[in-house]
Amino acid sequence: MAIGSELAFNSLYKRYWEKAYVTAARKLDDKELAKEIVHDIFLDLWKRRQELVITHFSAYLMKAVNFRIINALIQKKDTFFFDILENPQQSFYEADLAIREKELIDLVSSWIEVLPEKRREIFVKHYFLHLTTEEIASSMEISRKTVQNQLSLSIQYLRAHYGHLLSLVILLEHISPKK
Repeated sequence: MAIGSELAFNSLYKRYWEKAYVTAARKLDDKELAKEIVHDIFLDLWKRRQELVITHFSAYLMKAVNFRIINALIQKKDTFFFDILENPQQSFYEADLAIREKELIDLVSSWIEVLPEKRREIFVKHYFLHLTTEEIASSMEISRKTVQNQLSLSIQYLRAHYGHLLSLVILLEHISPKK
């Protein structure tokens, strides 16, 4: 790829585009966003073809797809706020609940962002993309035990730093007025 041959690039594009697209579309459940992500990845590869040295293109591409999916999922978290504004018949309770949910999501998202890169990827794949530890291990080319250990470390850290908030969320849920 470092040579920059357009013919070689076209060959890679034809060989891997569909696999990358299917992966993104399946995980995002949004075909247009999946196309955009895969297009952006290949565009970025073409732009940086002189500086990149990729030994395992398929693995590199799948990691790039997964990182772009994670970023897209994190960016999507704010859409519910606009749903509230577009749906005025919702009660104040529902709006308040949605705002509290957003604040909790923001807190968890900020926590996720400070995790080491591999641990963050494992956490997001497991808890947001609902992949099994076996699927994660296979996609990241690591052992299932490593995935389990990283998830365990993530949860321990979350409980240690934010465990008090979980009881607060449960308490607020019980004392809040019901519809």
